[in-house]
Amino acid sequence: MKKLLAIVMLCISVQAGALELDGVKFEDKVQLGNAPLVLNGAGIRSAVFWDVYAAGLYLGEKKNTAAAVFADSGAKRLALYVMKENDTKHFLDSLRKGIAKNYDEQQAAAFNARLEALGQLFAGIDKLNKADLIDFDWLPAEGLRVSLNGKELGKIEGADFYQALLAIWIGDKPAKDKLKRELLGA
Repeated sequence: MKKLLAIVMLCISVQAGALELDGVKFEDKVQLGNAPLVLNGAGIRSAVFWDVYAAGLYLGEKKNTAAAVFADSGAKRLALYVMKENDTKHFLDSLRKGIAKNYDEQQAAAFNARLEALGQLFAGIDKLNKADLIDFDWLPAEGLRVSLNGKELGKIEGADFYQALLAIWIGDKPAKDKLKRELLGA
């Protein structure tokens, strides 16, 4: 009986360590530099008939409103797992449009140089393949760090720009309302 109980507890503890969505596994905790982060929430971005990517938001501690996430100046990670092959230019255009949806024309224009810098980080990468992982990390001392499959592509300064990226998913006009709710732990 003790052996059975031990096996059941082991299974529960293994399952408690990660969230799996449609074959994409999000760890419960990650380490970003010196900052331990917890999975705040995760969901899938679908378009028409297919799943485009799975997104997970990691924070220092759980928050259930966008305002609380934006107010948090600590380390953060937005992890995107590609679920459908996508042209990199199309992906970057989608980011630009997502920012434009959440900011007026003048505010969005203030991000143009950094959007161009983001595009340069992906220079030479023609497409995003299924199972690619893009991490948008915010490190207060370093700025935005962008990685593809664990390899750092580069950094871009500005907490305002990181918040503009987050607004794509948790802003007033998110990519999908359901995904926003999921990222905020609903």
